[in-house]
Amino acid sequence: MIEILTIKCAKCKTKIMKYKKIGKGRILRCWESKIKNLYGEIKEEKLVCNNCDNIIGEIESKGKRNYVKMNREEFTYSGRKIRK
Repeated sequence: MIEILTIKCAKCKTKIMKYKKIGKGRILRCWESKIKNLYGEIKEEKLVCNNCDNIIGEIESKGKRNYVKMNREEFTYSGRKIRK
């Protein structure tokens, strides 16, 4: 069974995304291929909360893969991480 994290805005607790996190460790980057549902908005290369316009992270790329570089103070999460 795959565990999915629910990432929420730290300010208003609005749901931002459902993310498949594999391995232990902090959530520093959310890779585009592992984002299951995106509820936030992309504005000017930034992931923004729909409700309060809090900037959750910035869109960046490594090679041909895109990811969101997360601002650690701006989000919370619930769920369990999958162990490798």
